[in-house]
Amino acid sequence: MGIFVPALPVIDMLDPHARILSAHGSDHQIVVVSSGIPIKIGGAWFTIAADASVDVSGDLDTGSLAAGTDYYVYACYSAGDITFKVSATSTFPSGFDADTSRKLGGVHTLCADVGTISGHDLSGYLNKDILPASIWDLRHRPKAEPAGMAYSDLAGIWVDIYLASGTGASIASVNGGTISDTRNWMDFVDDFASVKKQLLSDVEFQIIAAGSNEETNIVGSADPVTTGGHSDTAGRRMISNIGCEDCCGAIWQWLRDQSYRFDGAANHTHQVTVSGDPETVASGNPSGDVAPAFVYHNLPGSKGSLYRQGAYGDIKLRAGGVWDYGASCGSRSRFAASYRWDAASYLGGRGRSEPL
Repeated sequence: MGIFVPALPVIDMLDPHARILSAHGSDHQIVVVSSGIPIKIGGAWFTIAADASVDVSGDLDTGSLAAGTDYYVYACYSAGDITFKVSATSTFPSGFDADTSRKLGGVHTLCADVGTISGHDLSGYLNKDILPASIWDLRHRPKAEPAGMAYSDLAGIWVDIYLASGTGASIASVNGGTISDTRNWMDFVDDFASVKKQLLSDVEFQIIAAGSNEETNIVGSADPVTTGGHSDTAGRRMISNIGCEDCCGAIWQWLRDQSYRFDGAANHTHQVTVSGDPETVASGNPSGDVAPAFVYHNLPGSKGSLYRQGAYGDIKLRAGGVWDYGASCGSRSRFAASYRWDAASYLGGRGRSEPL
């Protein structure tokens, strides 16, 4: 029989800020399970009487802790008592089954040492430490699968720790994955939608990339090819305050925001409005330059055409800067000249998800 003690302070399950799992105040390899949580394991109910510290290394069910890896935290029923286990397996830990364990949430371990970075939220963190923003639980989690994601309190969203690898329903945020590039904006939209994610907005990118290297690019100034653990030309880790890797100076990342590109004649500087049309040539335009016409462009994928002005009038923003752009890179770096059907080796993406 399970033991349920209603007299204990039970966590307010209606409070969106009442988390089941949280980071330890000083030990970067411990996650804290809050007291007063009613837990059903199998057919029995239990209540956690006091805050419990779970060591992701010491309480690991099997093997040894790895860097840049997702782990799951379980409450387990054994010999009339509750114990906590950590496992890289998402179903149940070794030695238990679905009737003797309950998944409470999970964490992601850092893929590489952060080093000492003045003013950085993760300064001093080491590889295999828990990334605090990655901690999720049954109440605090994204609509998408939480693996490889971190939460931004300031933006109010979950965001992929790593640049996207894979395509379609196999798109993922994983350490060491081959970066997905040479895909147009529309394909990334479909890829992320298949896993309940979207591209970041202009505003969101600036917020989640804060703390990253600014006005530098990746060491070697070449395509990183794979995700995670990189440093810039100054030897500084390329990681944001919440733990997002390679935001700046690695590869351009598509944003979902719209922009505009005008490819008219070079001297189109004396526009006047005629019959409500600001692009009409009139006597106020002595150069005689004519604005490009609006025409339909047949988009890739045989799913329709885009009516736009000139060859590239429709633009989607991209952010962060590419591997050899140096001082142009950064959390506020943007490129407003890429049409949605563009696809190149320097164009990738990063997913985000709404909280559940």
